[in-house]
Amino acid sequence: MIIPQTKTKENIFNEQNLKTIFTEIAVSNNVSLTYLEDFKKSIGFPTLLEDHLSEFDSVKGDNSTYMPIGIIDFMVDAIIYGYTRFEHMEQLRKDEAYTSIKQHSAPSEKVCRDLLNALPENACDNLRALNKSLLKTQANTQLPREVMMDFDDTVVTVFGTQEKANVGYNPKYHGRPSYKEKVGIISGTKELVDLTLEEGSHHSNHHFLDFFKKCEETLPAQWILKRIRGDRGFFDQDNFNYFEDQQYEYIIKAKMQNGVKKILDYVVSHPAEYKWQEIDKTFSATDIIVPLPAWDKARRFVIVRKTLPNIVESKQLIIDIDEFKYEYQAIVTNIDYLTPAEIFENYNQRCTIETNIDELKSGFAFSENSQINYNSNELFMLIKMIAYNLHNWYKNCILPEELRHHQITTLRRILYHIPGIIAGNGWYKHIKFQKNDKLEKIFTYIQNALFIFRNQVMLN
Repeated sequence: MIIPQTKTKENIFNEQNLKTIFTEIAVSNNVSLTYLEDFKKSIGFPTLLEDHLSEFDSVKGDNSTYMPIGIIDFMVDAIIYGYTRFEHMEQLRKDEAYTSIKQHSAPSEKVCRDLLNALPENACDNLRALNKSLLKTQANTQLPREVMMDFDDTVVTVFGTQEKANVGYNPKYHGRPSYKEKVGIISGTKELVDLTLEEGSHHSNHHFLDFFKKCEETLPAQWILKRIRGDRGFFDQDNFNYFEDQQYEYIIKAKMQNGVKKILDYVVSHPAEYKWQEIDKTFSATDIIVPLPAWDKARRFVIVRKTLPNIVESKQLIIDIDEFKYEYQAIVTNIDYLTPAEIFENYNQRCTIETNIDELKSGFAFSENSQINYNSNELFMLIKMIAYNLHNWYKNCILPEELRHHQITTLRRILYHIPGIIAGNGWYKHIKFQKNDKLEKIFTYIQNALFIFRNQVMLN
């Protein structure tokens, strides 16, 4: 490179080594949190916290700066905005824009951890009751509706010595200790009704009916439970009997146990009796009503056949027919007004719960259980559940429709973590963003939606 005589090497370097100036103007990535705060106040979230958590004020000293209500409220904000690790919460705590929005200081990450360790076991019941009240408050702003609940569980590997974590089925980290998290989620609107933190060795069906009944109790009266869907881990006659007694519809994947394999063999060996309904070029389905040997009644099995022109490994049952191999799966249901193809298609819609679980893990840190104490991990997980449901309601109610399908990791990137400045005081306080026509339309929509929502809540 030829350097002009008028420029030295040092001057060329200094063109990029720009001088840094720190002013009193606070640029923040969290200024849009003011709209979430407005939403929380509109739904009475501070009152819900007070109603369910004020009894634990005694775990803090009389001269404490922060009470449990304020600490948990801060953790909810931090989780929604992506500060899910305790050490990362310090970034939000020291953000001047955040303290301006809250109009008070925020607790340190040590205060948050200490609270989780100090709260008694029954605090978990209070947090679940808080979640129930939050969902009830949401339901009160909506028309009554029928809902469908999807159930699943997921393995959460731990990388330390966490209480009650043990070795069980772990598809990714074989032989490592883990927890199991069982979830019940409303299909479509994605509200998280309840969840558990269990030992990693527990089977999916471990105390499932107890968990299901808690989900029943948590559902608002305006949400009428119509249908339950679950994978093969919940294939159990006791579950079916209870669903039938309560007159719930259910669609549950069948385990490939010996009794089910015999049913498949029978259907396959009687082609004249059981006609296959083509779903597409790959799948076809039929059905049969039959009891398993240990059952006290016959139930409808929908048999699904997948054509496999090439030999592949599969966890399903594979049977040779002529030049092809067919992969079979079975679904048990008490629904008699849907065709086998419709039952299969409805069950496949359940796969969205796996996407929901991915968001819980990646967006709300449900895969992180860093505390040694089990009760602390469960408490923090329940706080994350409340944060998730609060944000889910906010997203579906306040954000523009074209943004509602995004997971929170995307929303943080394109909407929430936009640098801005809170300027002015009192009625003249406002946010300054860099010029962006698209964002201007989005935030104008949010402001109008909050105004309309607040008026609706006041009328109710």
